[in-house]
Amino acid sequence: MKTILWSVVIYFFTTTAGQFFALFFAVLLFYFVARFILALVWRLFVGIVFVLIIILLIF
Repeated sequence: MKTILWSVVIYFFTTTAGQFFALFFAVLLFYFVARFILALVWRLFVGIVFVLIIILLIF
């Protein structure tokens, strides 16, 4: 049963609709990863700037 299911999935991805679906899925995955990385970098940047401002205010 599992092998039949996998062959159907593989066949679906070889069709045009399957390729569009795979492309869409890849773009979606990339979008989420990019958003996650961007959020991390932004927080890091804000943190560094905040620390720099505090250091400048102290000295």
